[in-house]
Amino acid sequence: MIFESKIDLHLQRDSELARKKPTKIFAKFLYALTSGNYGELKEQQLFTAVAIMQELNKVMINKGITNLQLLEVDDVVYYEDLDNKANDLAEGMMNISMKRDHITAPEFKHMALTLSHPKDDIEYFIEIDISRIHTPNQAPINIKVYGYIDAFKMAEDESEDGLKERLNQHFSSQDKYDEMVRRYRSQFDSFVSGLNFALNAQLRVKEAPVETSNVIVRPENKARAWDDKSRVRRRHYRHADSNAMIYPLIWMSLMDNHHIHPENVTIESPDGSELGVVEEMVDGDAIDPLFNENIPVEEAVASSEFSEPAMSIDDTKSDSSWLSDMSDFDSSDSGSSCSSCSSCSSCSS
Repeated sequence: MIFESKIDLHLQRDSELARKKPTKIFAKFLYALTSGNYGELKEQQLFTAVAIMQELNKVMINKGITNLQLLEVDDVVYYEDLDNKANDLAEGMMNISMKRDHITAPEFKHMALTLSHPKDDIEYFIEIDISRIHTPNQAPINIKVYGYIDAFKMAEDESEDGLKERLNQHFSSQDKYDEMVRRYRSQFDSFVSGLNFALNAQLRVKEAPVETSNVIVRPENKARAWDDKSRVRRRHYRHADSNAMIYPLIWMSLMDNHHIHPENVTIESPDGSELGVVEEMVDGDAIDPLFNENIPVEEAVASSEFSEPAMSIDDTKSDSSWLSDMSDFDSSDSGSSCSSCSSCSSCSS
C-alpha cells in the first residue's frame, strides 16, 4: 500500500507573492534559465514561477524537508540525486547552471521538484509542479505527496520470501490488517495536514483542498521489480536501491494469501495510472479480476466491477496562461548575479 495526497493551489492573480523577486539561489536559478534577460512576457512568467518556487522552498525548509531528488524544467533534468544524498536542496539549485546549453526557458511549460523526507516509519516524496500553461479547470500549482512504509523496505540481506514472512504478521487477520493501515494512514494524514497548513500560510491561497487515497499497486504478470516506466523509478527511488521498496508489488498477493478484504482503496498500475476504486469488498464474494494477478491487467480492468471506462477529454478547450496577469515586475534589482551569496546555508530565504 502507498498513501497518496493531492493538493491543488489556486494562487490569486492579485497576490503580492507573485511579484516577489527571487533572491540568492533562486536568483541564480532564474539567471541561468534566462541568461539574465527576463523582460519579455514569457520570461516574466518564468520570473513569477521561480518566485513562487522560492516561497514553496521556504515551506519545505521550515518543515525540515531538504532532500532533493529531482529538479526538472519541461523535459530537462537539472539535478537528480542517484546517491540518495541528505540535505542537498541548496546543492541541487546551485548546480543548475551546468545545464545552460540545453535551456529553452522562455517557452517553459512547467517546472517541477521532487523531494524526499523520512519521518516516523514513512518515507514521504513531495512532487511540486508549477505550470505556466494549463486548461481552465486545472490548478497551476500541483503538489502530490506519496507515503511509502519505510519499515516494510526489504533489508540488504533479506530475500523476497523473508520479507513476506516478516509482513505476514500484519496480514494474519482482517482486524490486524485494518489496524495496521489505520495507524500508518493516521501518521500520513498528520504530515499532510501540517504541510497543507504551512502552504496556506505562506502562499495565502484561498483554499488548498486535499484529496487522499490508500493505493494498492496491481503489478503486471506478478512483477516483483519496478521497471523504468514506473513512478518509483521515474521520480522516487531512482537510485540503485529502488527495488528494495518492493513491498507494494507483493501487497496484493499477501492479501490474497490471507483472505484480506480492502475497503476505500484505489487500485493503480505501477506507473501510477488508476485502474479502479474499491469502496468495499464483502467476505465471501468471488475474487474480482482486478485482484487476480493471474489475469492480464487490461483484461482484468475490462471485466472488473470496480473499474470505470476512461473519461474522454475535450481537447478543444483553450489553454490559459495563469501567469500572464502576474508579470508586472520591476526586475531592475533582481539580484540575478547573486555575487554576494557565498554560503549555501544562507540561501533558504
